[in-house]
Amino acid sequence: MDGRIFRVNQSRALVLDIARLARHVPSFPVEKWFDLGEVAEARSQTSTRISWVTLFLKAYGIASQQSPLLRTHYSRFPIPYFYQSPSCTISLSINRQYAGGDHLFWGRFFTPENQSLLELQSHLDRYCNEPVEQIFKRQLLSSRFPSLLRRLAWWWRLDLQPRERARRLGTGSISVLAGQGVYNRQHPSILTSSLSYGPLEPNGRVWVTLQCDHRVMDGVAAAEAINQIHRAITTEILAELRTLQSAKGKVISFSDAQRKRAA
Repeated sequence: MDGRIFRVNQSRALVLDIARLARHVPSFPVEKWFDLGEVAEARSQTSTRISWVTLFLKAYGIASQQSPLLRTHYSRFPIPYFYQSPSCTISLSINRQYAGGDHLFWGRFFTPENQSLLELQSHLDRYCNEPVEQIFKRQLLSSRFPSLLRRLAWWWRLDLQPRERARRLGTGSISVLAGQGVYNRQHPSILTSSLSYGPLEPNGRVWVTLQCDHRVMDGVAAAEAINQIHRAITTEILAELRTLQSAKGKVISFSDAQRKRAA
């Protein structure tokens, strides 16, 4: 039986662009077990559902304020230079059904460290539920451009517009498949750092990976950054979760929370 040949459609255009550009980023991973048993239990008792990615978004933002290198990127043109953004923008990979198939989009979260968990969850819900043509209009338009024009736009954004680059593309990114019960380690990334984590283990631990651009960060700085994310999620964010616990005060054991957790 013969196979079939079909053209690359717009749902893959931007993904292929990022995969091509990521080959020029000398990234390395730092990894750590996060003990999140208390966080999981507090999350299970909130009156409003808060997703795991919302917790990591805010922790990433807090760490980015504490570690300026997470807000710094490297550019090559017209001469090699570093640009440090005064604030952080986290880009989140989001899979949506569109035009009869899976389509990958990127939602942006501005200064997540200054937003409440409820605000961040509301923004995430919009990216996941609002019509694709409305919430991702700019990305759909970009994906329709010819390849040569997209390459020119990427070059312009990455090397000639440092302020807009941080705001439009993000200072860091998150890409996870924990909701599908799998790890998503060392995915292609064009940013200084990118966070991923696996599913919650029965003992309350989560394996977390932070990819870093070696042109900007060395191992010690990367290790401190992932430790800052861990501290943020187990202190400030845990405390905020406890303020969101249901007024009924229902106590749920960790094993129950584990079975009921959402992606």
